[in-house]
Amino acid sequence: MVKVFTIKEGVPRSIYGFESSQLARQNIFEKIGVEQKMILTNLDNFVPNFVETLESLGFKNFYHVIFEKSDIARDKPCVKKNFLGNLEEVSEVGYTKEGYVGLVHYEDDTIECYTSQLLYRLDDKQNTFTLYDSKGIVLEGDISENYHAYRFVETGETYSQWQLVSYYLAENSTPQDKFIIDMVNEYPLQLRKFFQNTKRELFAFTHYNILAPFMKFVLQNWCTNIVASPVLEERLGSDVVKFLPPVYIDEVQEKTYETVTDWCIVGNMTVIKKCELAIEAFRRVPDSQLTIYGTLPAGITKEQLPENVTYAGFVTTVPYEKHQGYLSCSYSECFANSAVEASSKGLVCLLSHTDLAHAYYGSICPNTKTFRSLNELVETLRAFQQKGEYSSSVFAKHYTKETVAEMYRQVLEC
Repeated sequence: MVKVFTIKEGVPRSIYGFESSQLARQNIFEKIGVEQKMILTNLDNFVPNFVETLESLGFKNFYHVIFEKSDIARDKPCVKKNFLGNLEEVSEVGYTKEGYVGLVHYEDDTIECYTSQLLYRLDDKQNTFTLYDSKGIVLEGDISENYHAYRFVETGETYSQWQLVSYYLAENSTPQDKFIIDMVNEYPLQLRKFFQNTKRELFAFTHYNILAPFMKFVLQNWCTNIVASPVLEERLGSDVVKFLPPVYIDEVQEKTYETVTDWCIVGNMTVIKKCELAIEAFRRVPDSQLTIYGTLPAGITKEQLPENVTYAGFVTTVPYEKHQGYLSCSYSECFANSAVEASSKGLVCLLSHTDLAHAYYGSICPNTKTFRSLNELVETLRAFQQKGEYSSSVFAKHYTKETVAEMYRQVLEC
């Protein structure tokens, strides 16, 4: 039976962006009866226990090509808090869900991770990584370059993280299996050679607008390119790229509101999200409320927010049902996962008029309003305060689980 492998850089800490797409794919493959496994490649994002973190987010079948070279990587955490009395110059401790010691930060920027005993030590200043098993040191890593160098103590052999991925796939997959990697800035040559030499097909999933000049380099000619926008497939042609929705919805709730004054904005508020525009708009519209889920824009603190703007931080599940409207001020969105989720929950969507997703959703759903400037956003927010009949956005109807599952069957030929 065909299996699908998703290659991911780093352990996720929340379900935003790529992670929501990867979790959705896991559920889609379950629905169509295809075994799926996530292959984790890098040391990005340190958590008290990677197994516990992934399982708490909903991921079921995964393998870390570095950590799992140790026989204690999946041991249940059991190091008690009183152990910390043996340590010096500790600056911060991360605990597992049962209260055991998981991640220890030291004042010199060293990090240690524990399961049943010490699993690894990372020295950020020296750019070194040491992995331990039940008998001692397994490997020593030089992580000063993008291609890490991991030397196995027993054999003396050295491999990069991408070579470890290649060796794992060579031993645990067949050329008939399918392989997905979500957009990376640069496709490692070692990984590319593996897929070309072993005649395995890689599906490179690009979540951004590849028509933008600064993004064109991510379009590859040696693998199958998947894009997160039907507009891109229409413009470039299905022989160049293929569209697959990065998320799906179970159903679309349709609601009607007399006024829309309670709004939410969702995501990792990088420069692209332009969340500061939303904050300024609500400063000018004090009789409406905005809740921010995710992060705050750089340089803005909770104390600087106007009284009608609430910062809720990261949440496992965004409570869309508490709100009437969803707002996005992004200057670039390819699929806009959160907007699709909000549409499915019966919210009125108010979106910046940008390529690709926002303009597209505005064109196919009359109930979805778009704006081009701060002044236009403020005017629209004020208009929604007037009594009337405001129907929720329903463009999420195009992405039901059954529809998306069939698209995956056809594109991946599963």
